[in-house]
Amino acid sequence: MHQLSLPTSALLAAAVAVVTVAVVGGCVPGPVVNDPDTYAPVVEVPDCRPNNDGIITADEMPVVVGAIARNRIGENVAVSIAGTVNADGVRVWDLTRPVVDNEPEGTFTVEEMGEQWFAGLFPSADFAAPLVPGNSQLGPLVVDESGWSLLGGASREENPPEGQTKIVYDTPSRLYPFPLQLGTKVTTTSRARNAILLGIQTAFDDTVSVEVVRRGTVLLPDLELENTLQVKVKLERTLVAGDVQQVSYHFVHECFGEVARFISAAVPLSEELDEDFTIAREVWRLAL
Repeated sequence: MHQLSLPTSALLAAAVAVVTVAVVGGCVPGPVVNDPDTYAPVVEVPDCRPNNDGIITADEMPVVVGAIARNRIGENVAVSIAGTVNADGVRVWDLTRPVVDNEPEGTFTVEEMGEQWFAGLFPSADFAAPLVPGNSQLGPLVVDESGWSLLGGASREENPPEGQTKIVYDTPSRLYPFPLQLGTKVTTTSRARNAILLGIQTAFDDTVSVEVVRRGTVLLPDLELENTLQVKVKLERTLVAGDVQQVSYHFVHECFGEVARFISAAVPLSEELDEDFTIAREVWRLAL
């Protein structure tokens, strides 16, 4: 079971939905210089102007290579999947606690595909998106007007100490179909043959179900975001030796992308998966 639980905690939770907060806009400060004529931003931030209507189009989820997003990551945190409904009838998720300084920080950065050691395996990929904090695992991503699709996964280094990862799907796994709005859903089954997971040779089928289930206001340590969508992502993975399932809830907002995430514990397919869990294995929150 150890061989299953290690990839599950990192790759399985992350591979079902690339961390969009790491790839979309936000003002990234440039270097401090004396001559204003030589000023240049660290990254080019797209002109994304949200209309806050609770419908996210491709234009409202731009990708920014090189932008750094910071999440505070808590383990075994009490959560309310449904949130609460206030006196105005608005659903609210209060994620202002615990204090972020008490939690470790995870950083995410989208990278170019061109110079990655695995680039030749994914010729149609537009970007290498982070699958785990720190970018040790990357996901080749295709982005177009119809949505975002994951082509597989790979370790950032070809031969890292924890072992190489190399996953090539036969069918891209659809992550975010556009437009995203209440009721949007898609299910994709992708197969990986002759895959390597953290140095372990394997093969598996991934069935990923994505559905926008709720809309409301998210209170973060540094932001209050109305008309945020809650996207339920369920993964069922069948391996040559064993199986596993997991569910996560991703909070997605126009121009920011993903701003928070609740991740369940992983259990075998033979066991019941509590999709309304009250203790999250991990909670990710966008924070300074």
